[in-house]
Amino acid sequence: MLRLAGAPARAEGDGDEGDGERSGEEQDAGPEMSTSHGHEDNRGTVDLKAIYLTTLARCAPEVLVRTHVDATMPRNVVAIGKCAGSLLDGVARVLELESAFVAIPEGYKLPATEAELHVGGHPHITEASFAAGRALLEYLRTHEDILFLISGGGSACVEVPLAPNSESDVAEANARLIASGLTIGEINRERRTRSAIKGGRLANYVRGRAVTLVYSDVSTNAAHDVASGPMPDPIVIADNTTLVRTAAQIIGDSAVVVDEQLEGEVLQTARELAARAQALEGPQVLVAGGEPTVVVKGGGRGGRCSDLAVRFARESACEALFASSDGVDGNSGVAGFYLPPRRQPSDPADAEAALGASDSYAIAAQIGEPITIAPTGNNLRDLFLVATLTLASR
Repeated sequence: MLRLAGAPARAEGDGDEGDGERSGEEQDAGPEMSTSHGHEDNRGTVDLKAIYLTTLARCAPEVLVRTHVDATMPRNVVAIGKCAGSLLDGVARVLELESAFVAIPEGYKLPATEAELHVGGHPHITEASFAAGRALLEYLRTHEDILFLISGGGSACVEVPLAPNSESDVAEANARLIASGLTIGEINRERRTRSAIKGGRLANYVRGRAVTLVYSDVSTNAAHDVASGPMPDPIVIADNTTLVRTAAQIIGDSAVVVDEQLEGEVLQTARELAARAQALEGPQVLVAGGEPTVVVKGGGRGGRCSDLAVRFARESACEALFASSDGVDGNSGVAGFYLPPRRQPSDPADAEAALGASDSYAIAAQIGEPITIAPTGNNLRDLFLVATLTLASR
């Protein structure tokens, strides 16, 4: 057996982001790859699902945040976003906290650590979101030095209108924006114009020192878009690059990393991955990530990863996995899809109609295997793995 763990990955450029220092049981060896030399095509096998699950475990917010916290940081914590509970729990394992405030969207992992807890809306801004905003300002009024823990989803779960906007003005504008098809950067630029706490304005309410750690669900070098950037000068503790490079480290020498996040239209992304896989030399695993754009055209069942899986399968016969880091792929009810290797691309007759109706799940389930896991608490966009290790033909 060839153990896949810790070896350097071949990439288009070097990077220093990874899964941080770990000790004891966290230093798991990772999944295994077996290689068969008894066949003329010298095929091997690699467990893409095990790589995905191991990557999620190593990139868990409560694991990564601990490597960025030290004794000099404030002991009053404000945690905002989908990963607020996990991030707070991770910090509490390192620091003895004085107090904590959590604003988190409904349905996400709540903290085990004692905190003032407010559950707001997502993706819509609700009355609970405004209540969380009022409570946040009161918390900052009564506490001084603050450690902020920011993650995706914070734009909607906590809000304070900027005068002269009313709560209904802000909520209605947000609803229009999320249905507009605009990019997250464009949406957040508009959100900031109506908010008293986005775009760095939350810093106006801090009475003492502030340190801000961000677990990013947006493009590289765009930390200001996480929760619409409530605090200036954030420190990014993880993003999609972390997810990709952690998977590559688990795979080892067979990994070929796509350094840039894939964020274009989903069909373009499928074709790019298929072309990159075709160019691989020998038994290798292409490792990529990002968040392709899918325009919702109907009321079907699916998500980014199921849509991408169907489109990729029509372009390539490679073994592949497309899955979200948070364990939730749109309204599909699954985290993503695993595609076994095939002798030729798969193109079911009803695929085009299903994609046109945003109903990719059923087709993806015909040609692949749904990956069903509980919501992970992670939020680092999506992971894409394409293997030439088990191709029946090329």
